Amino acid sequence: MIHDNHNSKKPNEERRRHERIKKSFVLSYFDLKSPDHKFEITQLKNISLGGMCFVTTHSFEHGTKLGIELKTPYIAETTYLEGTVLQSHEKMKGTIFETRLQFDPLDTEASVLLEKLMEFFINAKDQIHE
Repeated sequence: MIHDNHNSKKPNEERRRHERIKKSFVLSYFDLKSPDHKFEITQLKNISLGGMCFVTTHSFEHGTKLGIELKTPYIAETTYLEGTVLQSHEKMKGTIFETRLQFDPLDTEASVLLEKLMEFFINAKDQIHE
């Protein structure tokens, strides 16, 4: 009998390559095909070194390339990221979607800023005693 190792993981065990942080940072986004048409400011649900999930007001097709301008209270500059949509899941009929995005290769500046942000929150989480 062949066993599928993917099913042997515990239900709450992380299956992604990169650890995620769940923070509600503000961001704006746009389709790279029409960068002059930026979408309203929206909320980030979670982010990792590999990608992010955020709230959008409409669905994006799988494979759509998006530009993201991320602002956090911890980094003075706006961090510019690009990525490819993996999925837009409808959360509220026709008005709210959760869009999952995989980052395209990040430039050095974006990579360093994102790594610092991740490190800050991962270390902060490790400092909390329950």
